[in-house]
Amino acid sequence: MTRLALIGLGYWGPNYARVLNELEQAELVWACDINEDALELVKGRYAAVHTTTDLSEVLSDPSVDAVIVSTPTSTHAGVSLAALSAGKHVLCEKPLAANTSECDEVIATAEEKGRIVMVGHTFIFNPAVRRMRELVANETIGRVLYCHAARTALGPIRKDVNALWDLASHDVSILLYLLEREPVEVAAHGESYIRENTEDVVFLSLRFEGSILANVHVSWLDPYKVRKVTLIGDRRMVVFDDVSPDEKLRLFDKSASYEAPAVEARGADFGEYKAIVRDGDILIPKVAATEPLKEQVRHFLDCCRDGSQPLTDAAFARRVVAVLEAGSESLRQRGGVIDLSWLESTTA
Repeated sequence: MTRLALIGLGYWGPNYARVLNELEQAELVWACDINEDALELVKGRYAAVHTTTDLSEVLSDPSVDAVIVSTPTSTHAGVSLAALSAGKHVLCEKPLAANTSECDEVIATAEEKGRIVMVGHTFIFNPAVRRMRELVANETIGRVLYCHAARTALGPIRKDVNALWDLASHDVSILLYLLEREPVEVAAHGESYIRENTEDVVFLSLRFEGSILANVHVSWLDPYKVRKVTLIGDRRMVVFDDVSPDEKLRLFDKSASYEAPAVEARGADFGEYKAIVRDGDILIPKVAATEPLKEQVRHFLDCCRDGSQPLTDAAFARRVVAVLEAGSESLRQRGGVIDLSWLESTTA
């Protein structure tokens, strides 16, 4: 049994409280939020859980093994560092920090204290995304050519971060997980239509090793809720649609190429080649019906118990933050291309 404290009962915190209550290997003993009203939900549903607005009261309890940080993004690093310094394991919501320097501080403190740090990149525990990675790894779709992702809706609009940090962190983590390659270039365009200096619409472009292109569109101002990631391979194409109720994954047996009619034609004029477009079946791969958040928390508990490295550890989270940080710099430059080739040596 792992005894946990939940820090932050805002938008996502109540989901963690529910999951912890459903897992036999976890015991939620503390809930903490600076807003007394937010704690009423816990008091009403989980009477045995202690509540407080004082973080130090939670961290000073020696019976607490681990904390879940579900506070606003700007406070993630600070709360995580306080918990680590108190000797607690940490599961922090994404993104881990506001910049890579803060990530490095969290990583160093975790190593010094011998504690686990895991970051809540929940889509890595989505069974459809995991199946998608299998299709990439076993070359079912062939060589990945490019990717595009969209995460849009009308709200909810955040006050503490822009749409890039709020939404694109999901898709960047998915792409890093699926491609298993490092991004080498980042560029971003965005505008602040609702509030000054807070981009609510962003188009993020990435170039990965191997000339793989990726584009991510995030917005708080779209009429439709879209949560979609598409990978185009030279043999097949695969689409993850998180909004679809029963077809989360679709595999398209389609491809396009230019094929020379004869060996001696190679090197000849472009017209000597024949355009081939193959339009085959659409398959719906079977995907396990498991809750990603519950799988994520279960993985964290396992890591706390046996000391194993989390799939979404602080080093992985730092790679996501590095892309977002570069995207922010590109936004300041009105779309300037930011070189990220240094990531390969720092994350090897």
